[in-house]
Amino acid sequence: MALLTALSALRAGRIQRLAVAALALTPVAASSLLINLLLPAGGGGLATAVAALLRLIGATLPLTLLFATTDAADLLNDLEARGVGRRAVFVLGAALAAVPRAQARAVDVIEAQRARGLDTEGSWRRRLRGLVPLVTPVVIGSLAEVEDRTLALEVRAFGAPGRRTLLRRLPDSRLQRAARWTMGLLLALGLAARAAGVTGP
Repeated sequence: MALLTALSALRAGRIQRLAVAALALTPVAASSLLINLLLPAGGGGLATAVAALLRLIGATLPLTLLFATTDAADLLNDLEARGVGRRAVFVLGAALAAVPRAQARAVDVIEAQRARGLDTEGSWRRRLRGLVPLVTPVVIGSLAEVEDRTLALEVRAFGAPGRRTLLRRLPDSRLQRAARWTMGLLLALGLAARAAGVTGP
């Protein structure tokens, strides 16, 4: 899975983004090796640590590549076109957009506080003193945004019954359909093989 993801990222020109995500797993890999090799509570050894790390990479890198190559709006639009409920699509979209919005809001607050003369650089003590004036506007802004989004959804008749008409449908080639069916088949075979291995003698 990691090799296929790396090849796909190389083809899509997102190998650097994937490398950053893999580098972020370094502390997890170090702790896994520490627990399984040095501590008596682990007891798994090197093979167990490597297997756990590979599972983590196999679950993390494909998701990283997905969001590095796919626009969130296109993903949500396609999910709704395939029959996923609008509430589930909204929850997923809100979860995907939560971190970028919080980051953008934090940058705006930091720039506004700097314009007012707040020292947000220097030693850790100065940064700690400036943390409260930065956190409070971010939290209040998040709460205000929830109310604004609720009003916007009501204006757009979010809870109205019936299926919505999509203005734009994403292209879906035969190669993409074949790739989806292949991945689904491989997933089913993998689950079946794992179940057979677990329940076997």
